[in-house]
Amino acid sequence: MVWVCAASELPAQDTARLGPDVSLNDSVPPEALGITVVQNLGETIPTNLPLTDSQGRPIKTGYIFNGKLPTIVTLNYSDCPMLCSIQLTKLTESLNQLDLKINEDFQILTVSIDPKETTKRAAETKAKYLMNLPNQPQAEQGWTFATAKQPIITKLADTLGFKYRYDAANKQYNHPAMLAFVSPTGVITRYSLSIDFPPDQVKLALVEAGEGNVGSSVDQFILWCYSYDPNSNSYTPHAWRIMRLCGAGFVGLMLAALVPYWAGRKGNGTPRTEDDAAPTFPGSEPSGDEPGSEIGNHESPTENT
Repeated sequence: MVWVCAASELPAQDTARLGPDVSLNDSVPPEALGITVVQNLGETIPTNLPLTDSQGRPIKTGYIFNGKLPTIVTLNYSDCPMLCSIQLTKLTESLNQLDLKINEDFQILTVSIDPKETTKRAAETKAKYLMNLPNQPQAEQGWTFATAKQPIITKLADTLGFKYRYDAANKQYNHPAMLAFVSPTGVITRYSLSIDFPPDQVKLALVEAGEGNVGSSVDQFILWCYSYDPNSNSYTPHAWRIMRLCGAGFVGLMLAALVPYWAGRKGNGTPRTEDDAAPTFPGSEPSGDEPGSEIGNHESPTENT
């Protein structure tokens, strides 16, 4: 027989044995502690960090952040056993549904956090994901996969607030999932911290990062109606702006309805007088015999004397 009792029913000696301070498992494994992203919004990525692209060419971050296009920045590595593959696959799915075009409206920079990754391995990884982008014909030119030495990786990760750690026991990197949206001049404007990237959310973030130069006027208007909610990690409708818009629309409709009325009144000419209010018709003129008539055949007072 098994006896079940509430905590308050525990014998006193058991309470003393357990002690007053009991730590609970918060379900976070030790290897995941400190693995996060500090959102350094407004920070600027240095333009002098040396990288090597997937073709073996030496470039600097200034080659990417050259003042022309906003950039999606990701930190991954090719031998990642799970998270990087899931993240980049989800990203390509979203990019395939996006009406903004890589290398025309924006670009992507993926830097390996593994300093031992070779150029050949980076090129293989790039080819793998480009195969999933049939609707982005210029992805080859607009998506840069790069490797770097450890000091450069550390500097870039620190600027982005990307906290990761190498697990020597498992020989892999423990790291978070992150997209950073960066302005054409390298300013961090927004983050996405999930592995699911809805196309509408990616578009709003790119329009915001583009500083008014990306997307149509409709896209800019939609962005004005939305605000970023860090709790939900997404853009949500901005209630007071939508209310203002509805109010302005109502006033506009009222004006549109009243203008024809006002125009009609002005088109009638001069204002009506008191005489205009009681028009006369033929045969309706008052006769002199009618009572109260001011015009009659009355005898003058001199004729009766």
